[in-house]
Parts: sequence; structure tokens; C-alpha cells
Amino acid sequence: MNKFFNPFRYIAGGKSLLAGLLILFLTAVTGYFSHTHFPDLISIKLSPAFPLWYFVVQVFTNWLVISIVLYGLALIFSSSSVRIIDIFGTQALARFPYFLAAVTGFFSAMSKFGRYILYTRFHQGEPVDLTSTDVILVVFLMMLSLFLSIWTIILMYNAFRISANVKGGKAVALFITAFIISMVATLFLSRYYLSLVAG
Repeated sequence: MNKFFNPFRYIAGGKSLLAGLLILFLTAVTGYFSHTHFPDLISIKLSPAFPLWYFVVQVFTNWLVISIVLYGLALIFSSSSVRIIDIFGTQALARFPYFLAAVTGFFSAMSKFGRYILYTRFHQGEPVDLTSTDVILVVFLMMLSLFLSIWTIILMYNAFRISANVKGGKAVALFITAFIISMVATLFLSRYYLSLVAG
């Protein structure tokens, strides 16, 4: 369980950065094909057929924003020396659960639900009838997505706590501050990217 929620005692630095960058790229590509995107730091949503660059930029922006904010706070408030590669590497690796979230978009029930949303909200495509089985599976996958979001937040916190060498209430306060700042920033940037797609 410790490795499940806190693998950063075993992998950090360059290894975590390389593995994390690969995970981020695979998440973006998988999201492109499964029509799953991440419009802010933690949200998981179905998307229309946006171009690939939108998914790549969105995924990497979410990682960069939180990493930059956490690194800045660590430099100011940590009593230890903080390596930028540890902060950025472990934060990239912490987003691994979102690769699994992108995979859930391949389920046919999610695809039908996505087409249903596209028709009802965006007036694209044709009407779609959802069966009770589809609804049950969609609810299960949504619960799974919620778990993956919570898992990601725990991983992000533990990655920051270890990489910045901060503990207790101080670590919690700094992480919450960074989280709120990053949520606002990523929401703003995501809306900007969406405006570029819309032309």
C-alpha cells in the first residue's frame, strides 16, 4: 500500500521525470483516441473530436502549472535544498492514474454516453438511447474516475512532501495553497485553449 500511494521513496530525480513524461504523453494520446480530456488540474471529462495538440497541451499544462507553483513554494518555505528535477519528476509520475482514466473512455458505454452528451449539450451527431446496463456501467466508471482523481491528489501531495522535505501541517497548507492556485490557472488556460480550437 505504501508503494501504491507513495512510490516516491523508491523513484525520484531523472528516472521519475522520464517515466512521468512518457506517462503524460501516453495519457494525452490515449485521451485523444478515447475522447477523454482533463480541462483543469483534476477534472476528467468526455470531449468532442478535438485535435491532438489540444490534449497534449492540456495534459502538459496541468503538470507544469502545479509543478512550478509547488517548486516556488518549496524554495521559499522548505528548510532543505530542493531540486527542481525532483519536484517536476515526481509530479509528472503522480499523474499516472489519469492514464487509466483516459483508458476508461474506450468502453462502449462511455462512448455512447459521450455521444449522448454531444447530442444533448452540443447538438452534434444523432440521438442516442442509453440502456440500463449502459447507465450502470457509466456510473461505475464515473466512480472509478473519482477514485483515480483522489489517488492522483494523494500521489501529488506525497510527491511534494518528500521532494520538498516538508512535513505535517506545513506540508498540508503549502499543498492546498498550490492546489487552489493551480486549479484557477489551469481552468483559465484550458478555456484559452478551447477558444483556439473553436477558432
